[in-house]
Amino acid sequence: MKIITPLLKKTPLALALSALIVASVQAQDTAEQPEKKAKRGAAAMMMEEIQVTARKRSNAEALQDVPLAVTAYSGEQLDSMFVQNLQDLSFTAPNVQLESAGTFPGVQNFSIRGQGINSSIPSIDPTVGTFVDGVYLGVTFGAVIDMFEVESVEVLRGPQGLLFGRNVTGGAVALRTSRPDGEFGYRVRSMITDENRTNVAASIEGSLIEDKLAAKLVMYYDDDEGYFENNNVQADTTNDNFGALQTDFARATLVFNPTDYLDLTLIVEDGKTTGQAAAWGSVDAQRDGIIGGFHTDASTNVFGTASDDPGFTDMTWTQVTQETNFDVNWGDGKITNILAWREVALDSQTDLDASEQLLFQVAGTTTQDQLSNELRYAGSFMDDKLDLTTGVYYFEQDISYREGRTIFGGAILVAAGGNMDHDTWGAFTTADYHLTDALTLTGGIRYTKENKSASVIDNSAAAGGTCTDIVSYQCAYDDLADSWSNVTPKLGASYQLNEDSQVYAFYTKGFRSGGVNFRNSKPDLIPAGPTKEEEQDSFEIGLKSDWMDGRLRTNVAAFYNKISDMQRELNMSDPDVLVLQGTVNAGDATIQGVEAEVIALITDNLAINMSAGYLDGEWDKVNPDYQEFIGSDLTRLSPKTASIGLTYDMDLADFGSMTLRSSYSYRDAAAYLDSNFEYFDVMQDVNASIDYLSPDQNWRVSLFGKNLNDQARYGNLTQASVLGTVGPMQKGKRLGLEVEYTY
Repeated sequence: MKIITPLLKKTPLALALSALIVASVQAQDTAEQPEKKAKRGAAAMMMEEIQVTARKRSNAEALQDVPLAVTAYSGEQLDSMFVQNLQDLSFTAPNVQLESAGTFPGVQNFSIRGQGINSSIPSIDPTVGTFVDGVYLGVTFGAVIDMFEVESVEVLRGPQGLLFGRNVTGGAVALRTSRPDGEFGYRVRSMITDENRTNVAASIEGSLIEDKLAAKLVMYYDDDEGYFENNNVQADTTNDNFGALQTDFARATLVFNPTDYLDLTLIVEDGKTTGQAAAWGSVDAQRDGIIGGFHTDASTNVFGTASDDPGFTDMTWTQVTQETNFDVNWGDGKITNILAWREVALDSQTDLDASEQLLFQVAGTTTQDQLSNELRYAGSFMDDKLDLTTGVYYFEQDISYREGRTIFGGAILVAAGGNMDHDTWGAFTTADYHLTDALTLTGGIRYTKENKSASVIDNSAAAGGTCTDIVSYQCAYDDLADSWSNVTPKLGASYQLNEDSQVYAFYTKGFRSGGVNFRNSKPDLIPAGPTKEEEQDSFEIGLKSDWMDGRLRTNVAAFYNKISDMQRELNMSDPDVLVLQGTVNAGDATIQGVEAEVIALITDNLAINMSAGYLDGEWDKVNPDYQEFIGSDLTRLSPKTASIGLTYDMDLADFGSMTLRSSYSYRDAAAYLDSNFEYFDVMQDVNASIDYLSPDQNWRVSLFGKNLNDQARYGNLTQASVLGTVGPMQKGKRLGLEVEYTY
């Protein structure tokens, strides 16, 4: 308790809950200790049959039974793979990139099947939706989530508009935090790395009222003292390690079962990240010492900056989720209601020029709060021949953003930003009809209505030109509003070849609502919006199969997507504002590809997992108004991705066991700028770990290494006029030691 006591003070609910759990701990002192779990190796764990909720059925389904391209991980698998946040999964699934934008910490620019965004503007809707405990995150801020005490992660590839609604044209990432089961237990984990990072996390759970009320408390603290070197000889020595951040959060979960047919879950999470800004470096200068992202000259520090200003980051978030599940006799089904509120706030100041002069400083403030509710029913009829899911959904959010640019030491000042009120509602129905024991037909439809009303700083000539008030933002504002409605159908079929194999095919649509650009600094050149909605027609066929008595699993999918009025976030060099960003409907495109995943248990203690993906994307038609800004290659589309991992267990008899794990991943180069003037390098990711597990399975000691090839990477590649290309740096090689005790 000494480890987590300081953090308990941060959340009153957590403090009260901890007192109740302590009472539960004391009650357990005289109780019989629970039996130890049967020993299971990490290799066998990779073949674990994971239960997923992707189709929102009354009960979770086995991953192999779901006729969708889904990559899923259990909490134990995430721990075994040393997945610390969503970005660590960026290389593990085919045609998937779960990258941070890097401009501000914790902002996602996820891309699946070649569809992603290049922006940290909060008014820009993502192409890949992030869902936590069934709750959609309305902005991309705070979406690169830590994996401690996460029960499962599901990465759904391809448009998921039927069940998840808007802004999931690329796919969806769904996380479920761990819930208490009523048994007493606790877990404490501590980690250090060779690059000045310390992490302490703990959880405790137990029964407050036997068989009625269970509780769980999770506490997390991470202190990163900064990875990147300061090469500015004039800078204060206290800034030698750039990118220092401290993150802590508390999450309290209560599960109440007043009857056998009703359960109520309350989840409250409160957290913050404070410290320096993202570390930006000169990409042009650092490329002089690297080829393809790798060191060629030991004297060249590709993880350094010459910045004279470490900036600051101050981000807070609070989320409250209440889930109700009510079993009903009608169709032997379940009524589920998920009501949630979330608030995110970010204040930051960043030195984007990465030089010893005050050339390009950006300060920004973002606040967002959202309220959502989903009510649905799922059940089976006609002697289980018909599976039905139907429901309604409502979402509203308010976003405020202000940005001030200080250019050339204050010679140029630019103010940008705005406010937006946004609401959407939808109704959906989907059904599976089992025509025979082997053949199932699927049909579904969703209707979505959406409204956005925004007030955006107007820097047009008609409004008086560029606003320079970067303190109080007393500027001219342009009122922009629009609404959209969309129908999302789905038609499909699956055929069970045998007990362990199925083929499936379906057609569906994706829908991404139009929007506005808060960071629009030259509306005379590119309007701030609103843009038109983006639509997508998607066709997919796939095979899911287990072989050799469950020791070999092969999943394959092929898809064809036609996208109309694709929205793009143009980034261009500009002499007046250094970086000009515009949001436009760039044109129509086609993206097609194939992907495969293989897991094999070679022996009882050796497992291999592999994935491969291929993408082919091209513009069918480009909007002539913006043709000069758009190249032939689609952004964030890597034609080839591949990965391979090995897991080997060693039985040490009375001394416990050891697990060796290594992985290698490859990702092709991909355009970052729509103009194709900048490309992300080929990525090659190498990771390894050694785990020791004590004989009683309580203690785990691990050595791990990430990005062992020490590859230089960037969250984005920004062309900033006379400054050349700059970008926020990602970490190179890290080595770490982790110790965990579980009871």
